[in-house]
Amino acid sequence: MDKASDSRPVNGSERRRVDERVAALVTALNARGLAGKADKDGAVLAANPAGEPDGGDPRGRAMSPGLRQEVRCLRNARDGGRLWWYWAWAGPTRQSPADLEPLCPAADAEIAADRIAKVLAVPSADATRHGGLRDDE
Repeated sequence: MDKASDSRPVNGSERRRVDERVAALVTALNARGLAGKADKDGAVLAANPAGEPDGGDPRGRAMSPGLRQEVRCLRNARDGGRLWWYWAWAGPTRQSPADLEPLCPAADAEIAADRIAKVLAVPSADATRHGGLRDDE
């Protein structure tokens, strides 16, 4: 885990701020053609529909996880405990905690959504055929 993140539980008023930040990011992701979904404990799951395997290809659906990214809203110890978005990268094993990397202050939902959109962009001229985001948009 990144030493900048602070995993102490949030209190009631801070929980409301986390929930507000999560809602703002989900809205910003959806506005960019991505599927944003709030998850537990301040996490947001983002997916690009253009990266999903063809529904008629069972092998593709089984083998491809699609284009997805998790981010988490946590305190940043290096920034006075302010809430920040963190990239949550998979650990080396299923039992390992996620490797967290600072993304941006949680109040900056538009910046976070832009950066997530770049990571999830499909470099294909027909990406919009699936309702997703192309890298040239």
